[in-house]
Amino acid sequence: MNIVFASDNSYLEHLAVSMCSLFENNQGASIDVYIVNANIDKGSWRELELLTRRYGHNLIDVKIVDYEVDGLVTSHHFTKANYYRLFIPEKIPVQKALYLDADIVVTGSISELYSTSLDGYYLAAVIDPGFKRHADLGMSEDSKYFNSGVMLLNLEAWRRDDIKIKVIDVVKHKPWAIQAVDQCGLNSVVNGQWKELHPQFNLQGALFDNPGHEFSDDLLAALQSPVIIHFSGSLKPWSFRYKHPWRKLYWKYLRMTPFSHWFSKDLTLFNIVKWSLPKGIKQAIKSKFRQE
Repeated sequence: MNIVFASDNSYLEHLAVSMCSLFENNQGASIDVYIVNANIDKGSWRELELLTRRYGHNLIDVKIVDYEVDGLVTSHHFTKANYYRLFIPEKIPVQKALYLDADIVVTGSISELYSTSLDGYYLAAVIDPGFKRHADLGMSEDSKYFNSGVMLLNLEAWRRDDIKIKVIDVVKHKPWAIQAVDQCGLNSVVNGQWKELHPQFNLQGALFDNPGHEFSDDLLAALQSPVIIHFSGSLKPWSFRYKHPWRKLYWKYLRMTPFSHWFSKDLTLFNIVKWSLPKGIKQAIKSKFRQE
């Protein structure tokens, strides 16, 4: 199986959690892991390699240059790294790959997901509920809107139809319509030509933020037995205010990674505070230190 993550250097411990949970719950599978990145340092890469080799899999470094995504919209908790996944078709020479965000935890086998047929589709994904901005993104009213945190990709179709170029064009020319960065751009371009997966393959954090949400039978089944838990949204398992029924799994798998040393007694409080501060406050503190 070809599994692709995209990350920057600031998200490595969370990426390691996602990788470890994938390996732990898919033992016996043969996995090539590609990490699309611009700045993962050599020391951190060695730790990720150590984790991957422990389970007998392969790790491939896929470099991107940040100027390739200059000028694209970022907002909230989104960064340039969210656009890295658009470069998968041109950077990774395979026909099919499963893209996973670095804020997920895998709890079961992904073999059924990976074997999904993509004939006639650009990708397979899980619906992102509550979307109503079809006109803003130039989408047909009957098109469903997917969450891009878990995508089974038909890379041949992406290359054939220049999906990356079209998405970047939408993001650059409709910045006012882009709320979820590449996800909005992808949905605008794909416009419903994607295959819907069972929500157990991308159980999104937003579902737990809305207590009044009406759950379908599929969603109820996913809540009881998810295969991929996606901690989507601004708050994460390492945030003080985060309340999520599966958040303990993040800490379980973190302890199994080479990054567990970040949580020795003398560093635990420091890292919790560091991760919990809003992005704007962290940037202000960094600027203050630079001035002094």
